[in-house]
Amino acid sequence: MKTPIRLTQILAAAGLLTLSISPLVADLKAPPKLAASEFHARLLKDDAALPAGGQLQMSYATVVEKILPSVVTIFAYGGKSDSETPKLEDIPPQLRPFFDRFFDENGNPESPQQQPRNPRGRRGGQQQEEEERSRPNGVGSGFIVSSDGYIMTNNHVVGEAEKIEAVVEINGLSRTYLAKVIGTDPLTDVALIKIDATDLPQATLGDSDKLRVGDIVLAAGAPMELNRSVTQGIVSALGRSGMNIVGNGRMAGYEDFIQTDASINPGNSGGPLVDALGRVVGINTAILSRSGMNAGIGFAIPVNMAMRIVEDLIDNGSVRRGRLGIVLMDLDREKAEILGLKDQGGAVVRTVFNDTPAEKAGMEPGDVVTHVDGQRVDSSAKLRLVISGRKPGTAVNLTVLRDGKSVPVTATLDEMTDDAVAQSNTNSPRGGGTGTSIAEIIPGVTVQNLTPATRERYDIPANVVGVIVTKLEAESKAAAMGMEEGDVIMTVNKNPVRAVGEAHEMAKTSEKTVMLKVYRGGDTMLFMVNKN
Repeated sequence: MKTPIRLTQILAAAGLLTLSISPLVADLKAPPKLAASEFHARLLKDDAALPAGGQLQMSYATVVEKILPSVVTIFAYGGKSDSETPKLEDIPPQLRPFFDRFFDENGNPESPQQQPRNPRGRRGGQQQEEEERSRPNGVGSGFIVSSDGYIMTNNHVVGEAEKIEAVVEINGLSRTYLAKVIGTDPLTDVALIKIDATDLPQATLGDSDKLRVGDIVLAAGAPMELNRSVTQGIVSALGRSGMNIVGNGRMAGYEDFIQTDASINPGNSGGPLVDALGRVVGINTAILSRSGMNAGIGFAIPVNMAMRIVEDLIDNGSVRRGRLGIVLMDLDREKAEILGLKDQGGAVVRTVFNDTPAEKAGMEPGDVVTHVDGQRVDSSAKLRLVISGRKPGTAVNLTVLRDGKSVPVTATLDEMTDDAVAQSNTNSPRGGGTGTSIAEIIPGVTVQNLTPATRERYDIPANVVGVIVTKLEAESKAAAMGMEEGDVIMTVNKNPVRAVGEAHEMAKTSEKTVMLKVYRGGDTMLFMVNKN
């Protein structure tokens, strides 16, 4: 059996190589309150376009000399580690002899602070506990963005840490500072920390919106604790999403990754991805790998996206995101055919939640959003990204396709709160028996006419017209898509239905996929169920 490919977030546990670090600078003062506008004024930015081409560059030493002084190594202590720690078995067999001294007899990594084992390979309980407390949970990277000590990195590097140390190396001399977390955002994996220092070398920020596939990029950081390492590659792709790399367990993250073949390994997380002029264009975040080591597929957060997050963290301590109040799905060829569309670009509205900006603006399940404020939207991930980037209270102008016609919609966004996240994730069964089986309109879905008893039982308003799902086979495709007993099917293939007979006849008009508009608890949603 082949080993499945796995996504590995790059947060190396300490213990592969030992760094020589100067004594800790322990005096950490609380940073003064700073507005995002003031922070922005302290940044070095260069958004000029790269030269179109020219003579082959034989050395990037000048670029490396420009970025390396601003790169820091981060040690995170305590809390939960998000790393997948490489084991000896993860290293290619031909390289294991060079690394086996960094692992214990079980193939697990040892810590730099770990003392030699006694002949039996064991240490006393109290001594072992003290050693474990002194070991970092993980090692990552970051880069200085202001001379007074603000450092950008990944949330998964520092988000759960109880203590953070940042190692800065200038002119061959290392200093270790305690760092304070200014803010983190698990939904993008961006974090901002600060050390109490002045006159630090800071990175120059580029414009990630101007990146092109094929541009040369360099990744800097501390892979496998080999600090101040640099690798080189190209931009392999832009706008990667749907990787499920980031998120907070309750909600999917916002992904718009730069893909690169520059070598990225555990420990690179949070370090800068720079262009051929040494300007930061991304934050190294994850790799796609079978072993947890570099396989030539790495991902970085665009710096423009990260800066928007950081400015919110400085102003508010958290990120405020706009919300429409809908659930989306991508428009593929099959859905486009059902909706009568030739173009497969756009995001299909699957659910419109009750009392949300989308409902108030008149959006409906089955709407296909193609533009936001004139900006083309080609996928549901892109629409989520655009809307989340708008502030609550902002009015957005949407272009939607409905029944083959272009319809303008204006909605004023509210805020994506924890309650809103819970609402969008709700998919609990209603249960309560099977009702009277009248007809199976599609495989696994049995419906009956609405009656006063079923309206009362499921709290269905009198103005909701359709047929009610009274039995749902657990293994059916409809159940897998989230349909529930008690759902009211209002339309079948865009046709309103009032009785089981109508629903059954309308379902027969489709050979493969049936489109159902459903009412549930004040919300309306769209299901496209394959009959086969």
